[in-house]
Amino acid sequence: MRLVSRCTMIIFLLLCCGIPPLFPADRDSVTFTITADSEVYYTADVRIALVTTSTVKGVNNNINGTIEWISSDLRTEVYADITIDAAEFDSGNSRRDRDVREILNVEEFPYITFELQSILGMANKSLTEISGEYVATGLLTVKGRTKELTIPIQMDYTGGVLTAEGSTAAKYTDFSIDPPRVAGFVSRSPDELRLHVKLIAKRKE
Repeated sequence: MRLVSRCTMIIFLLLCCGIPPLFPADRDSVTFTITADSEVYYTADVRIALVTTSTVKGVNNNINGTIEWISSDLRTEVYADITIDAAEFDSGNSRRDRDVREILNVEEFPYITFELQSILGMANKSLTEISGEYVATGLLTVKGRTKELTIPIQMDYTGGVLTAEGSTAAKYTDFSIDPPRVAGFVSRSPDELRLHVKLIAKRKE
């Protein structure tokens, strides 16, 4: 009872003296829905022979999710949950795309997900002030395996539309995937692929 009384007295004194208590400031939340104009794609070096490599690219526009923008006088927070249809990567080569679906085991793991955890450098900027470069950190889950990734991104907000674009590198083995072989050759491709994302999200009224 004494502790409760002392806490009550401290809050009363802070209010009387015009000093704000250490409670969260008023928060403003805005939700954005990812649109069909968004895309993710991978680029990877495929070893054709012992000394020859070729770069392939697979594009995926089947992306769903939301971005939550929460701002207050103290700071701005951004959260996102993104889902990608693992079977929809298109490299322009049907045989390669079939191999990618087998590698990802899309029957058992139909989706790739990304959960945004933080954006470094956002501070307490408003939506109209965010145009610039940041570093995003989040959890990427592929084939049931989760890896924390750090991604440099470029963000912008214009006319109710939020865009975020960035690239990073990852290893096949981070997700318990063996680097792919090329048909007819024994050697494997390098244990690295590059991931690129361009998210376009419309403000939800």
